[in-house]
Amino acid sequence: MNKFTKITIGVALTFLSAMSAGTAAENGRVPVIAGDEDHAPVWETRDERDARMKWWRDAKFGMFIHYGLYSGLGGLWRGVPGGTEWIQKNVEVDTETYRKETLPRLKPRAKIAKAWADLAKEAGCRYAVFTTKHHEGFAMFDSAETDYDSQEKYGRDFAREFVDAFRGNGMRIGFYHSVIDWAHPKYDYTICPDLCYPKNQIAWRKGVPGREIDHSVYLDYLKNQVRELLTNYGKIDVIWWDYSQGAASGKRGWDAPALIELCRKLQPGIIMNNRLYAYSGFDKNTDVKLDLRCGDTMTPEKHVPAKGYPDTDWETCMTVGDKWGFNRFDTNFKSVETVVRQLQECAAKGGNLLLNIGPRADGSIPDGVVKVFRGVGKWLRVNGEAIYGTRPYFGFEGVLATQSEDGKSIYVFLPPAGTPLPETLPAGEILGGNADALCPVLKIEI
Repeated sequence: MNKFTKITIGVALTFLSAMSAGTAAENGRVPVIAGDEDHAPVWETRDERDARMKWWRDAKFGMFIHYGLYSGLGGLWRGVPGGTEWIQKNVEVDTETYRKETLPRLKPRAKIAKAWADLAKEAGCRYAVFTTKHHEGFAMFDSAETDYDSQEKYGRDFAREFVDAFRGNGMRIGFYHSVIDWAHPKYDYTICPDLCYPKNQIAWRKGVPGREIDHSVYLDYLKNQVRELLTNYGKIDVIWWDYSQGAASGKRGWDAPALIELCRKLQPGIIMNNRLYAYSGFDKNTDVKLDLRCGDTMTPEKHVPAKGYPDTDWETCMTVGDKWGFNRFDTNFKSVETVVRQLQECAAKGGNLLLNIGPRADGSIPDGVVKVFRGVGKWLRVNGEAIYGTRPYFGFEGVLATQSEDGKSIYVFLPPAGTPLPETLPAGEILGGNADALCPVLKIEI
């Protein structure tokens, strides 16, 4: 498919969407939370929201997949360490140079998504989120909006492969999508001067016809790609935005109100995080409240919040090593025990754990990462009833605990040996019967 054909299809999709548009307001409904210039209204009631969010609240554990052109570099830029998915910015290189260096280095094997899905199933993950586009701007799917995509460059739609493999393993499906874009020639990098953007990309654009800032053109591109992702791949359960800062936020940054309403229209049950707006979960302040007009979930990154986010849906995204994308120098892998305790902590505080893999250029997963996922899966096969479908329990001071949905069972996550337990802790049974096992769980029947 050539670029002209792709653009024609993209325009047609936009036209068809506009022709079929119909809003709740036109049907006479009154919003539950009113919108404003920077926010779309919230139309659903608390009961409707609870029903939509239930599967996600029950799932507790998901797989995050960072795979893109950066994976082929493996942390090196022309022989010098430069980071991973941020490497284009870290070395301050323009997209033209970047694509020449990276496109030949990504060499995915056949059926890589099936290997990822099989590991996720073995690990006990209930959903997975795949990077359809990172900040580098390369689309890991077949897009009518650009030739800078996996179908054009590799003859493969990686998003399609991901969806088919994970859905085939019975898991829910999510798409990570960056609103930041270092490749699009119209993207406005000046809205927030502190927001990441490669210096040599600025030089590459300066004074060149066709590369002038016109953010409205980029916003149409962004919406059309989101429309493709939410139209061409069946039911999508999650869209995971990344990310906003300063004035590059909300209406001004991404036309967030229209983007949110587009997603709700195309996929009424979809769950999205709050990263179309500037508070994105990097701040460890757990007193911040989620404005439901900004999204459904908070997204603390690389940490489990001390108190969770009370009465709020949240999800810690976590690496096994230190990096998101593949980096040959990233060998500081967490232990299975560390990750299991993070999963326990998330569940006990009312959150989910989204644990990352960063596949190599060929799509294979580093052994240290595989070991951790398999170890978590082994633990969940014994203790899964203390995680899946549970809700927080705060009745015992000094220990983390969950309770079953019917409230008849309490699960206490026993701390490391030697840590004092509450004197008022009732008797119970150890799941699996082995108190010396990894991260044992005490089940107490009410």
